[in-house]
Amino acid sequence: MPAEQPQPPEGLPKYLAEGVPKQNDGTLRELQGWINELLEYRSDLSADEIEVAEEERLETVDDTGETTTVIKKVPCGKESCSTCPHGPYRYEVHRDGGGLVWDYEGVVNE
Repeated sequence: MPAEQPQPPEGLPKYLAEGVPKQNDGTLRELQGWINELLEYRSDLSADEIEVAEEERLETVDDTGETTTVIKKVPCGKESCSTCPHGPYRYEVHRDGGGLVWDYEGVVNE
């Protein structure tokens, strides 16, 4: 019995789900290499690229994993607050297009 062609990932745009399988093996290998490079580019941030607002306080930057983990303290915005900045809070940071995306992961338990 012949093997069945793998199904595309759920949520993949139709133009990719229909177009990618039509490519020859060489093009698929080139595409796979490019996708790997793109994933590496998005996750390969150095600590030097992490910038925070003047009123925020950067605690740590860990750029050794698949994403860059940033721990920072942030102000609440209340002028009468005597304990600002608050936190620390954890973020996972990665590239998307020309900018950085900060995914909030929650309070860091000290």
